[in-house]
Amino acid sequence: MKVLKIYNSTIVNWKENAAISEANHPNLLMLFLARVNMTNGELPLGLHAYRLPETLIDIEFCISNLRSLPEDFDLKWPKHAIVYFEACNFTEVPPPLERLAPFDLSLAFNPISTIPATLIQGNAGYFHVGGTLISELPEAINDVSPTFKLRVDNTNISFFWNWVDPMVANADGVDLQRIFVGKQQNFSTPIRENQSLFLSDASEGNWDLLKKSVSCDQWPAVYYPIGFEDQFSRIKTS
Repeated sequence: MKVLKIYNSTIVNWKENAAISEANHPNLLMLFLARVNMTNGELPLGLHAYRLPETLIDIEFCISNLRSLPEDFDLKWPKHAIVYFEACNFTEVPPPLERLAPFDLSLAFNPISTIPATLIQGNAGYFHVGGTLISELPEAINDVSPTFKLRVDNTNISFFWNWVDPMVANADGVDLQRIFVGKQQNFSTPIRENQSLFLSDASEGNWDLLKKSVSCDQWPAVYYPIGFEDQFSRIKTS
């Protein structure tokens, strides 16, 4: 088995004797759970009783009541994988997920209001926190990779600290569009101490940099193709 997908289901019990493991599923590459609820919003034992296969590089949850992870989660799941917990019920980033530090992580549309600096510091991968309750990024970040990509669309973040300058990842798309067509000359958010110099410079001489660094295009809200999944996997009556 290389791919396991569970769709539109409720997992009442997933026992240890049926758990995914390196020994029993050495070729598993992808694990998808879409519109899946779990007892008490907890990760079932079948997904953390044993170490998951090292071949498992893509794990995606989309629309779930999942709200917590077991404390030893980071010891059981593969590191440097794609891990998406999108539209779940996390109110904070679970510490074991912080320790796991996936290369590509999405917590989009979870009701979290803060993110730990450790998920950004030294990260050369991807991090999506769009649609969350976050209104400000961590201020004290010491080591930012220039290749790090951060998505903060559909949040109340209105300014960026100067640690984003090495990567110049994002900015306010509405303001940018108005600036580029000559309707305003500066960003609407007041300047703050230690704010990004690159992303707060609206002068015409900086437009080339802003256009290269900032995308105001419409993105899918979540990475998991839930719209396609609903069409493809739904029960057909005819």
